[in-house]
Amino acid sequence: MVLPVCDVCLKSGMLCQGCENKLKSGEITQMDLDIAKILYKVGDGKIGFEKSIEIGDMIIIVTEKDQVGKLIGKSGKIVREISRTLGKKVRVVGENSDLRSVARDILAPARVSGINIVYGKDGQEKFKIRVMREDSRKIPGRLDVLNQIIKELTSDETTIVVDRD
Repeated sequence: MVLPVCDVCLKSGMLCQGCENKLKSGEITQMDLDIAKILYKVGDGKIGFEKSIEIGDMIIIVTEKDQVGKLIGKSGKIVREISRTLGKKVRVVGENSDLRSVARDILAPARVSGINIVYGKDGQEKFKIRVMREDSRKIPGRLDVLNQIIKELTSDETTIVVDRD
C-alpha cells in the first residue's frame, strides 16, 4: 500500500518536484499530505491510503478494502491520532465498496437496519437508508452531510431516515 506522496518527501519534510506538481494540479490535496505525514510517522511507512475527502468537520479516508482494519489500528489508535492531530472526525472506507458497506462504515456506531430502493416520479432510483431508532443519537453527524459523503463515495442518491418502530 502506498501513500499519495513519496517516502523521500515524508522523510525530509519538503516536497520533491513530482509531489509538488501533484499538489498544484489537484491530484492530491493538502489534507492528503497531512494524513500521509501522520501515517508515515505512526505506521513506519507501511500503512497507506488512496485519497481523503473532507466534508464539513469530517474526513473520509479511502483505502483498499483489505487495509481498512490496518488503517484504523488496534482499538482505533491510528484513527484517533489522525482525528486528534487534524481536529476533525475521521472515517475509513474501503475503495469500490458497495452502498451497504459504505453506509455501515459512515454511519457507525449507529446500525443500519435496511436500505430500500425508492423510485421518483421521473423514474430515477434513490436509496433510503434506515437507521434503528435506538441508535439515532449515535449518528456521527448531520444527515445532509452524511448523505453528501455517501453520494461522493458511491454516486448513489441517498436519504438517511430513522426508523419509527
